[in-house]
Amino acid sequence: MTDDSLSTSPGAVDALQDDDVMLADGVEIMAVEGTILIVNAATRAYKTFTGDALPVLEQFMDWISPGALVHWTLKTGEGPAAIDRTLGVFRNLLEIDVLMQRHEDLTGTRLPSPGEGWDTAMRFLLGTRTSNRTVFAVPAEYNAYLAQKATVARQASAFMEFVDAPFQALSPPATKETKDRLSFPEVMLRRRTARRFAEEPLTETQLSTLLYFGWGMTKSVPNPLGDVFVRKTSPSGGSLHPVEVYPIVLNVENVPQGCFHYSVRRHGLEQLWSGDPRSWIVEACGDQQWVREAGVVFLCTAFLPRTAWKYDYSRVARAVMAEIGFTGQSALLTAAWLGLGGFTTAALRDEMFETLLGLDPLRQPVFSVVGMGNLEPDIENHSRPRAEGIVPLEGA
Repeated sequence: MTDDSLSTSPGAVDALQDDDVMLADGVEIMAVEGTILIVNAATRAYKTFTGDALPVLEQFMDWISPGALVHWTLKTGEGPAAIDRTLGVFRNLLEIDVLMQRHEDLTGTRLPSPGEGWDTAMRFLLGTRTSNRTVFAVPAEYNAYLAQKATVARQASAFMEFVDAPFQALSPPATKETKDRLSFPEVMLRRRTARRFAEEPLTETQLSTLLYFGWGMTKSVPNPLGDVFVRKTSPSGGSLHPVEVYPIVLNVENVPQGCFHYSVRRHGLEQLWSGDPRSWIVEACGDQQWVREAGVVFLCTAFLPRTAWKYDYSRVARAVMAEIGFTGQSALLTAAWLGLGGFTTAALRDEMFETLLGLDPLRQPVFSVVGMGNLEPDIENHSRPRAEGIVPLEGA
């Protein structure tokens, strides 16, 4: 069937009342002996069009409203015949369902669920999905249960520390506003991913400030089960704060290169490995070359037993992953406040970090890294890496 035999129909007219449309993904377009064949790849339904329908079909390569389509047709100056032809093409495309409407695009209703690459993630998400009948614990009863549990199995400490590791206390963080620092709205608007850093080292105070506002303890209150509840700049499920951060120092004044654990209680660095991380940090971070230019890279993990003692079910892992994002964003906003650049990525070779730092993936999995450094001067766009041929793996 070709469009030449079609005339305006009630269905086509009704369709003109809908929102913008364009050719959907997965449409096959072929030229066959002077005709144009359009096939719905999913259903194999098809229509053929004569060559003079090509200008009309081209209008559907981008979003266009039915009204704009009619307006475009009138501008051709060909009169009613042109309108009839345009509406005929429109109706044929509707009949084989190859047009997507703007509201479908905005709501994603035509998109399939994630494919095989997401199988493991989807098993977790569906396995931790709640229903209308999900029963949640009554706080008073649950607290009584935890008090009883604490008499048998002690709750994990609110603090992780490597007591035998060399320790370096950090100076107090910067907390005062200065004339050269951004206001809070400016900080929010200026935060951008940076992949181009200067050779100028970070100061020890900047490192201290990044750790304090990203992962540090701003306060503590007694825990009725015998420990303390830590307060930080980010929320945490049950106020347990399982996130543990390992600063990997590349270029910071008065701090040796190497890998450290951040002691939240002591606000200091526990040295776990000494040496120049630039020899392996790029490989550990998915071959992203700009990582080596940062002054410091913070490896973010979560000590799961701290959370699992109170919440012994899988759904709470969602809260742990959210907390990784909360704390990382706090650190990135702090970097913007300090005039630094920052990035985050989950394109990591987890096993390299696990081996170097002795991390057990069943107890303390690796989630992401957050890196900061001084921005290279005299350029405006720091999102591009120095080696322009390397394509960034993460969004800005």
